[in-house]
Amino acid sequence: MAIRLGAATAVVIGLWSTPMSAADDEPAGGPIKDGHGRKISNGNKNQVVVYGIVTRALLYADDGDRHHLLNVDGGVENTRVGWIATGNLNENVTVIGHIEYNVGLSNPVGSVNLNGSESGDDPTFGIRIQEVAVNHKAFGKLSLGQGNTASTDRVVIDLSGTELANGNNPADMAGGVHFFNRTNGTRTVTIGDVFDKIDGIDKDDRVRYDLPDIHGANFALSHNGAGAWDVGAGYGAEAGPLTMEAAAFYANVAGTSDTQKDMWGGSGSVKHKSGLSLTVAGAVRNQKTANLDDAYYVWGKAGYSVGLTNLGETHLGISYGEYRNFSQNGDKAKSMGLGIVQDFESIGSHLWLLVRNHQLSRSNNNDFDDVFAVSLGTLLNF
Repeated sequence: MAIRLGAATAVVIGLWSTPMSAADDEPAGGPIKDGHGRKISNGNKNQVVVYGIVTRALLYADDGDRHHLLNVDGGVENTRVGWIATGNLNENVTVIGHIEYNVGLSNPVGSVNLNGSESGDDPTFGIRIQEVAVNHKAFGKLSLGQGNTASTDRVVIDLSGTELANGNNPADMAGGVHFFNRTNGTRTVTIGDVFDKIDGIDKDDRVRYDLPDIHGANFALSHNGAGAWDVGAGYGAEAGPLTMEAAAFYANVAGTSDTQKDMWGGSGSVKHKSGLSLTVAGAVRNQKTANLDDAYYVWGKAGYSVGLTNLGETHLGISYGEYRNFSQNGDKAKSMGLGIVQDFESIGSHLWLLVRNHQLSRSNNNDFDDVFAVSLGTLLNF
């Protein structure tokens, strides 16, 4: 989701500041796209970009027995802040320092539920990214520290424009809400227990190497030092009226996990110039534990984008996914969602609406009520 950290704003902390030009508005090797802030230069001519997102949402959840309207932080993305420092060693080599924090959150969406925790704060700051990287135009990029591993974000390729509202991990929006068991009147299983997008190793302390892009293709590998390693690849192209992107990964975590052996997966998306799009994703988590079935899912979405106003494009997506064995053998969870995202291009921000139904059945208990959720939220870039 790095594309949502598009608009960067600088804070003057050096000796002088200079306007960001169209030719150099993207830090080499960094995740910022189309920055429109200011870069800050100090005495050694390094430059700093400060960026972040603030996101809030209203979440209505109904488990068939209870319902509540919750005021929460975010969903697919949470409020955060970051800094990227860049310095050019020469015309071919750029050195990058990147720090990104999860800030303290009021009512984090993954913590609230209908079982007595309708509100609560998480005041702690959490380190998302802390790395130093060297990027060479011809030989690629070498990164050291905590950041995305090579497998991260390979299952979230999505050209529909609705990924902020209607992505392939239903737990992002209401992960703490329980399914109500009609048989015994209990709430012991949450949406987050039975839905997961299997995003590789995700962020970790690692050494990562990215090859230079070659004709739209990219390849990366990383190792976390504790025994886990992964590889990832992606490809993007245009063919006539079609824009296409795809990615895949393999991650071996047998050396660091007591329960998991490895995982693999991928995603792909194609969009026609008319605005119609189709997105698919899936992944498998191979278990190390005896007699525990492998967890896996398949998910798809049909989308449509249209320019209804001069504020920005409006995106609509309808999704369906099936998720198996994430909590125990025989679990079968299904989700069906409708997501709408309105872009506000002048400020690089978004408004979303999500309507989604969650269903769970188990081999020894098929008597769970569905969980119905509606989320209306906004994400502001700075």
